[in-house]
Amino acid sequence: MDVRVNFNSKDLEAKVRQAFASYSQLLEAQFTKEITTKQFNWPTETQRGSYNRKGGGREKVRSPRDIVDSGAFRQSQLRTQVSPLQYRYSWIGYGAPIYFGYSTKAGNRMPPRDWIRPALGKFPISVFMQKYLDS
Repeated sequence: MDVRVNFNSKDLEAKVRQAFASYSQLLEAQFTKEITTKQFNWPTETQRGSYNRKGGGREKVRSPRDIVDSGAFRQSQLRTQVSPLQYRYSWIGYGAPIYFGYSTKAGNRMPPRDWIRPALGKFPISVFMQKYLDS
């Protein structure tokens, strides 16, 4: 007696690609949420925004704070599909100094702010893929 089991890997591969594309969009949105959530410690009070002519001033911000000053960093976020199962996320210009921290010319140390690890922690890829593939 013979038993044959056939497996159509193309169907599974298509479902995995679709699941990963959905995951990449979810992760992109979570990165933005982490950037805009007031959760980061900051050593000083800072002023944000621009002065307006109608008497409004700039907003004074203390800890905890988000990473958004002008919005340029948040808007620089870029998700690029490298291959069917690989996406690259990048933040133009400010990414490394924000992530690793930096020192000003005056010697003030600005703390690192990690928005990547919390996003990955909220949506572990193995959990997402399992749920997606089980549906």
